[in-house]
Amino acid sequence: MFFALWPDGGTRDALAALAHRLARETQGRATAAGRLHLTLAFIGNVSSSQVMTLVALARSVAQQAAPFVLPLDRSGMFRDAGIAWAGASSIPPLLARMVSGLGRNLQMHSFEVDRRDYRAHVTLARHCRRMPASRGEMAPIDWPVHTMTLTASELTAQGPTYSTLAQWLLGQ
Repeated sequence: MFFALWPDGGTRDALAALAHRLARETQGRATAAGRLHLTLAFIGNVSSSQVMTLVALARSVAQQAAPFVLPLDRSGMFRDAGIAWAGASSIPPLLARMVSGLGRNLQMHSFEVDRRDYRAHVTLARHCRRMPASRGEMAPIDWPVHTMTLTASELTAQGPTYSTLAQWLLGQ
């Protein structure tokens, strides 16, 4: 399970086009448009009894948040993982507050929390064999963010399948 932001249609289409271009450049495999998302906090496997705790703690974070625009203005590659990505050169303060609020609430309820610095990015291609020619600054994709989700992931032979368990409008 993980908390995530899922793009609206226009943002998803722009990211999917970029994913296909980067996959060609890197000899990788583009992420399917319906799987493009930005992870806020990865939780891992949880019991069904813990899901309601996750829903409650995320609801409070979403209520304290507000809609914002996330400018994705950089692209690059995690070379060791073979992953091409698009990301933000600077994390908007509202996104930083959401991520830190989720982290605090998860820790308070004894969930494992990633200790690494948060990197706001969307995975665009996997199994990349070459560095993209066009990494670094890119024409910004301005992503209007209005909702946050709790998402379940199941690995299949065709890749992960995602299902939304709960969704919150920011600021409500």
